[in-house]
Amino acid sequence: MRLFRFYEPRGLKLVRGYGQYVWDSEGRRYIDAHNGNGVGFLGHGNKYVVESIKEQLESIYIASTSYDTEPLDEALNLLSRIVPRDYQNVSFLNSGAEAVELAIKLARIYTKRKKIVYFSGSFHGRTLGALSVTGNKKYWAGLEGLDLATVQVDFNKPEDLLSLEGADIAAVIVEVIQGEGGVNPASKELIEAINTFSEKWGSLVIVDEIQTGFGRTGAHWAFTEVGLKPHIFTAGKSIAGGFPISAVLFTEEIASKIPSGSHGSTFGGNPLALAALRGGLRAYIGDRVWEKAYEAGKELISLLARELGGSRVVKEIRGKGLMIGVDLRVNPLNVIKCLQDRGVLATRAGSTVVRFLPPYMITKEDSEVIVSSLVGCVGGV
Repeated sequence: MRLFRFYEPRGLKLVRGYGQYVWDSEGRRYIDAHNGNGVGFLGHGNKYVVESIKEQLESIYIASTSYDTEPLDEALNLLSRIVPRDYQNVSFLNSGAEAVELAIKLARIYTKRKKIVYFSGSFHGRTLGALSVTGNKKYWAGLEGLDLATVQVDFNKPEDLLSLEGADIAAVIVEVIQGEGGVNPASKELIEAINTFSEKWGSLVIVDEIQTGFGRTGAHWAFTEVGLKPHIFTAGKSIAGGFPISAVLFTEEIASKIPSGSHGSTFGGNPLALAALRGGLRAYIGDRVWEKAYEAGKELISLLARELGGSRVVKEIRGKGLMIGVDLRVNPLNVIKCLQDRGVLATRAGSTVVRFLPPYMITKEDSEVIVSSLVGCVGGV
């Protein structure tokens, strides 16, 4: 039996992780700025998450959300402390793609319309519904031509959105900062256009906060920093310390129009996942993670700008908090391999960007290692 991989293996066998570091089978340590594609924002082996899961394993870990459980009550209470008051309805699922699927479904049920508008360069998942609003066409290979009732417009071209007839559009879905697309922030003009379009046509706004949310960009939720007014937003990746759980949060107005039995998930919101979420929220709130991510990100971006701002190989350094991209004029895969050889794990975004998604506890020394390693790798290209 072999694992079928949709991506080339990294040639590394990881055996242990702690905090911002992982170790391979030969005992070598790496700074983990790949971070399971960003899910390990709270660090490997987070004590709050580990303790909460252990506690739940000894009581009950099989139950649907038809039943009340202690981790459900506690997770809801903690989550309410970091979510704006307009979004006090939540559904728990297992992955980001599932959360996007439900968000689309809620919008269509509520508005009684079919079409969803999405943006070029976007990424919302690889299941069929989530893929239908993903703007990177490399993920559509073999599926071209499907009629999925979606409309793509160019990212950061607000005039393209505003030119649409919106009477049959259920929602506009957007990332405040595109992650997989290249760490591309939405412009102020696009944010304003989305709000305007929604108000004019009655179309809902869905914000995908699966990568940007939960403190990654230095705020609880990125949309609150830019004036975007969603009706629904999604969360996932790091909210439970890397344990598979996601959430869809939405307004009371939407909740009041959703019929009973219109959605469900066998494993979504199971007690063990909710215990991990409880632990993640305890860590996040107790350690004021969003503040530390803001400061650490500011420091890392400053170091990158100082050391690489004038490089002929670097087109741009962009990002917010600890969601950072370095846009290159060379193949980023060669640079990522070089970084790995130097003890830094990173990943790609778009076609030209090296993306760094480290845990919130990275130190100044870690940032210096990341930057010096990147300088060496870029200089060797």
